[in-house]
Amino acid sequence: MSRQARRQRQPGPFKRLSRRLRLAFYHWRHGPGFTYHGIPISIPDEIPFGMKRRVIRGRYEEPERRLVERFLDRAQPVIEVGGSLGVLSAYIGHRLLPHVPYVIAEANSRIVETCRANARAGRGPDGQVTVVNAALAYGASEVSFPVDDNIHGNRLGSDGPDMVTVPAHTLSDLRTMLGSPAGSFTLVMDIEGYEFDAFENDREALAACTLAIVETHPSLFSERGKTLEDFLDLVRSSGFEVLARDGESFAFGRT
Repeated sequence: MSRQARRQRQPGPFKRLSRRLRLAFYHWRHGPGFTYHGIPISIPDEIPFGMKRRVIRGRYEEPERRLVERFLDRAQPVIEVGGSLGVLSAYIGHRLLPHVPYVIAEANSRIVETCRANARAGRGPDGQVTVVNAALAYGASEVSFPVDDNIHGNRLGSDGPDMVTVPAHTLSDLRTMLGSPAGSFTLVMDIEGYEFDAFENDREALAACTLAIVETHPSLFSERGKTLEDFLDLVRSSGFEVLARDGESFAFGRT
């Protein structure tokens, strides 16, 4: 999207005033920051109000959060790919036992520090967390990634006026960051249609994955001529079964 198009989509003065008043009322009741299921988090001012509204109303990433609540093993290391602002990361980190390794990859360099701060807020002073500015990709050492304030529209394979180059990490690369010996782990993934890549290219790392919580993006699968059922077939061929579905998010476990 061009800068001119983004300017044209900016809200009018009355809507901006309404948003400021709603934010002011929220902060008056809850303090200067935000909370996500009781965990203090931060959201930069430039992030669009729609995301803040979902956090305020308790609707942000709820399908994934509910699956985490149901299935996450508190004693098992976690790899999260696509940490975004670290809101869900704060919740995951809060549930994990303090000594359990937690590795997060986020490609958007503009928000990776916020992701790190929120993930650490969830973990507490004694919790382990490693946040890396990297994209999950195969066949290259680095990739181009579009960045703007609409963080949910940023994904590999798309164009934008502001492009950055970030390191490309495989799932196997991220697994090594959990420390030695690298045992079994839980995978949490939200990477805008690129879920296919890990399951197509990293069977060795996935062999150690006992639980995968994945937000799928069927509308983006069609760009590569695939469907949701194609993805589910790929997951099953990797040795997983569907434990539960919540909206477009799934929990997969070992058969």
